[in-house]
Amino acid sequence: VNQVTATIPVPAGPPQFLAFSPDGRRVYVSIWNEERTIAAVGVLDTTTNSIIATIPVRTRPYLAAVTPDGTKLYVPNHDSGTVSVIDTATNAVTSEIRVAPNPHWIEFSKDGTRAYIANHESNVVSVLDTSDNTVLAEIPVQKSPHSVAVHPTRPLVANVNYDSASVTMIDTNTNEVVARIGVGANPQDITWSADGRFAYTANVNGNSVSVISADTMMVTATIPTGVSPTSVAVE
Repeated sequence: VNQVTATIPVPAGPPQFLAFSPDGRRVYVSIWNEERTIAAVGVLDTTTNSIIATIPVRTRPYLAAVTPDGTKLYVPNHDSGTVSVIDTATNAVTSEIRVAPNPHWIEFSKDGTRAYIANHESNVVSVLDTSDNTVLAEIPVQKSPHSVAVHPTRPLVANVNYDSASVTMIDTNTNEVVARIGVGANPQDITWSADGRFAYTANVNGNSVSVISADTMMVTATIPTGVSPTSVAVE
């Protein structure tokens, strides 16, 4: 119906990012303020539209991700260079992983054995082995990697480089960069189409969305948008 059906209070502070559990029953809300005095993850029950738990983490939790089996939440803490691992059954932090400064975004491989993290200030994408939470590789990309997207079927991870106006394609079999693709100014978010044929980037200062072919690894279209698009999602 394209109408607001509920407005959900977040008592702990300003909500910033949302991560859904695989079954859709929980939404994990990254909460922080500009003064850096608040840092938490709120657990939202989608059956009641209420926050049922608030979990303290480190400074400026960015976009978290739930493992494919739904048992753990990985939270990149931007200002501390760490990832907090939360047990979704107990809503408790069970471990912290040191990564390169400073993690912005995390996404899992489809089988959940690997996690890929965009480290904004280090110009690398970290690869985690989720069986023991060790860093397997730090892949040099370009300036200011902001978000990552795992291809739905191919051994490929794409990331946007905010200050290089580019997309980096990483072969996950070799952990090596296989393509660098110029896009609009300051790409902030990237996502794949469901069939994996195209990737889409939101270019904040390009006022556009770039469309990239997975086959040619070239931009096939640049779509004008309104001012400062920050995110992109494909149905």
